[in-house]
Amino acid sequence: MSNLNQFAQKLSADAALLEAYKKDPQGVMQANGLTAEEIKLVMAGDMAALKAHFGDDAYQSFVVVHHHSD
Repeated sequence: MSNLNQFAQKLSADAALLEAYKKDPQGVMQANGLTAEEIKLVMAGDMAALKAHFGDDAYQSFVVVHHHSD
């Protein structure tokens, strides 16, 4: 499993990590061992590029539900 997949799973299960990610996504990804290329792919938000890089068999979807309390 790639660092990116491991990070995505960790992000979906760790509320504190998610809050930190919302404030500084690049810093949190870097601190969690993602490569500069992986970070660039995530920040670009290009799902086709992510699938092309990791392959369809490694592709997973994660849904993060965020409730704003204003």
